[in-house]
Amino acid sequence: MKRLLYYFLVFTAFTKISAQNELEFNFDYARFNYDSTSVLLEIYYSFNQADLTVVENEGVSAVEAIIHIELIDSASGEYYLKKEWKVRNVLNNIPGDNNAKSLIGLVSIAVPTGVYNIVVEGRDFNNETIKKTLSDKIKIFPYPSEPSISDIELAGNILKDPSDMSSIFYKNTLEVTPNPSMVYSHSKPVMFYYLELYNLTDTAGNSNFKMEKLLFNSSGNMIYNKSKKIVNAQSSFVEYGVLNLAKYPTDSYNFIVTLVDTVLNKAIVSNKKFYLYNPDVVDTFTTSFQNTNFLSSEFGVYTEEECDYMFNVAKYVSMDDERKQYGSLDSLNAKREFLYNFWKLRDSDPKTARNEYKDEYMERAAYADKNFGNKYREGYKSDRGRVYLLYGEPDQRDRFPNERYLKPYEVWVYNSIEGGVEFIFADMTGFSNYELVHSTKRGELRDDNWSRRIATN
Repeated sequence: MKRLLYYFLVFTAFTKISAQNELEFNFDYARFNYDSTSVLLEIYYSFNQADLTVVENEGVSAVEAIIHIELIDSASGEYYLKKEWKVRNVLNNIPGDNNAKSLIGLVSIAVPTGVYNIVVEGRDFNNETIKKTLSDKIKIFPYPSEPSISDIELAGNILKDPSDMSSIFYKNTLEVTPNPSMVYSHSKPVMFYYLELYNLTDTAGNSNFKMEKLLFNSSGNMIYNKSKKIVNAQSSFVEYGVLNLAKYPTDSYNFIVTLVDTVLNKAIVSNKKFYLYNPDVVDTFTTSFQNTNFLSSEFGVYTEEECDYMFNVAKYVSMDDERKQYGSLDSLNAKREFLYNFWKLRDSDPKTARNEYKDEYMERAAYADKNFGNKYREGYKSDRGRVYLLYGEPDQRDRFPNERYLKPYEVWVYNSIEGGVEFIFADMTGFSNYELVHSTKRGELRDDNWSRRIATN
């Protein structure tokens, strides 16, 4: 999925949208066979209960949230789905116990052939300024009447023959509780997975397939490999299992399931990327590999000032743990190595010598510093700089420096985001420090009365 880009990315660098107030909210999806014209799209979401407002009613404590989902046909711009649901969870009375739990849910939709922009917003029902909006692009193609594999669903737990068959997570005799964050940790190192395989037997009921399960780290090294011959006489069946990640170090990983036709020597592949945070394990191979490489890279000659500047610029696409880690580094080489790994994990095409993602991002930063800065602040720290770094060059940029009774302002338009959005920046102080006063992009500051705010009298 684009949102991972080899990493828990941000999980998405440019597809993830900042929240007005901090809310830990995640979504993921998986596609399964439905019929000859549609695919069953399962959308998984999770809220951190500790971020939601606790309400009391007749002695019962609960949190309430809204999940809003939009599916927009990228060709026509028309909505296939625009709907929201209210979810509620009753809290227990054990102090601190609810803080460690997530409010997890699932929405299933039959979606016809097409390419869709998906927008998923989570917000606190009792405080709508606490929200986060995420987006992605999804391709929907019905599964062919030949051997094929569904997407892999990452799960936090799978129960066989559960007692509660009314659970929203119940399917094919299993209760599959998804993990929409796609993150595992030293405290929760067990990764469950679920997928479906279709049309594996010929007319005589014979199956000639071998299944391989592979795990690769971010350096492309295979660290797990298990295979088995499929002897199941059923045409389609469910495959599920578990991987204990406790022995692996902090890194992003790619889990791959390959179906090999042993007669035709053809392979079908499904993969899923996830992130593991495990500070208890030291990766000696990776450490050795990095120690011999970062010094010979461009980062090996960076000064401390250059390191600090680069990481400050990259904060818009960094995670909380990374910001804390960088702040704790006490040597120049440690900062150089950190930056080497930081950008390596975000490299959109590791097969090339150039890190296109980093180069494009830093080119945007240089442009922002040159065009949006002033003597008081670097350009990348400005509102225009932040938007430019996250979303790139706008499709249209209109400047209004001398409008009567209005302070100078600019309108930026992005046609390819959410069907078309705009950002309005105004010079509120008269020192060319243009502030964001309004945007139609979900998750950004919105003020439909912005023109009154920038009026000069």
